[in-house]
Amino acid sequence: MKKKVVRKLMALALVSAMATSMLAGCGSGDDSGKDSGKDADKGSEETVLKVAAFEGGNGTQIWEDIAKAFEESHDGVKVELEMSPELDKDLTKAIQNGDVPDVVYYNLGQPSGFTETMLKEEAIADISDVFDDELKDKMLDGILDGTDAQPYGDGKIYLAPIFYTPTGFWYNATLVGEGKQYEIPTTWDEFFALGEQAKKDGHALFTFPTTGYFDAFFYALLHETMGSEDFTKALNYAEGIWDTDGAKKAFDIVTKLATTVEPTTTANANDNDFRNNQQLVLDDKALFMPNGNWVIGEMADAPRADGFEWGFTALPAVEKDGERASYTFFEQIWMPSSAEHKDLGKEFIAYMYSDAAADIFAKSGAIQPIEGMSDKLDGDNKLYYSIYDTGAVAVMDAFATTDPVEGVTVRTTFFDPVNSLVTGDKTEDDWVNQIKTDSDKLRAALK
Repeated sequence: MKKKVVRKLMALALVSAMATSMLAGCGSGDDSGKDSGKDADKGSEETVLKVAAFEGGNGTQIWEDIAKAFEESHDGVKVELEMSPELDKDLTKAIQNGDVPDVVYYNLGQPSGFTETMLKEEAIADISDVFDDELKDKMLDGILDGTDAQPYGDGKIYLAPIFYTPTGFWYNATLVGEGKQYEIPTTWDEFFALGEQAKKDGHALFTFPTTGYFDAFFYALLHETMGSEDFTKALNYAEGIWDTDGAKKAFDIVTKLATTVEPTTTANANDNDFRNNQQLVLDDKALFMPNGNWVIGEMADAPRADGFEWGFTALPAVEKDGERASYTFFEQIWMPSSAEHKDLGKEFIAYMYSDAAADIFAKSGAIQPIEGMSDKLDGDNKLYYSIYDTGAVAVMDAFATTDPVEGVTVRTTFFDPVNSLVTGDKTEDDWVNQIKTDSDKLRAALK
């Protein structure tokens, strides 16, 4: 699960306390003297590099293979690999006990807000020097320029984009598609018209795993309805941005979409039961859901309708021949500011973009944002990663990082209220007013 297999939300106060303890441990944040003398002479004595990685849809084997390959290319280095589906909780306990990893693979956008809180507490190290000119030239254009990599907008890289995944709507390609029972809708009007037709046939139009999946969806939708300039303003909570016509179009679409959701969705839209919602698509009970291609691995052993085949498409356009957007989700690898072996940790991060590492990751469908990777793909992966070659607009970036605001997070403001829209506990006006109020607070707290 993208946002993802953490069984229950972690209290942000606990994460913040952990991050604060890290700051206390690293003092002024001066990196000097952090690496032991062993790092300068790795051949003289074994150096242990602690790598903590989220155990998600890509499995554990690729990380074990990466650790082994890195060890073989670095004499005297032992990679101590910790993997967990509840990495945020495990790291909280470990770091509070003074056991700080050197490198962490844990994404933005998780329900716990762990990485975001680390950023807010300035507990993540600047790794700009990892991306020298040679490595920058190897990366896809613009990948290192957005807030996913430069969360403070200060030109410094704190989060290395290690994998990327196009996101959009997933469906049963034996039921929906050219010449099938239902045509793929290319505009939102066509999409909602299809919903009326499907309802008569006993299919719901839409479902979603959890409201966390509305981040990628909402970013793509805002780009379609607002255009690039206003989209950037929205990500920075610009004053008055939520009163624009583009914002109103996006709010209207989400509110109408909420009326098409399969009835059992909200009851299962949590980190324990989200697969039940994904199963709705496999069973043809719901036609479309927002997701990334990790869903294939997550549901590999699940039952399915006869002849089921995964299909994937960008969001419908606002108008005929208009922009169809697909948000690109990036997974991040980073370094705690109190890591012991910073130099070696940076070497490990740089190694993630080597040809050797790319080949290991690609075998499991984990694709890095480096030039030439799409040429190496075939089958389903070729279909998914070529979406931008067939006209979809790639959307990147996310809401800007701010200083902590008590009681306010991006997820609780923009995405979680969708559950209440579906159940009828909130109206569109309720949601929009909350967004305006919280945006004022977030804008005031911008770094």
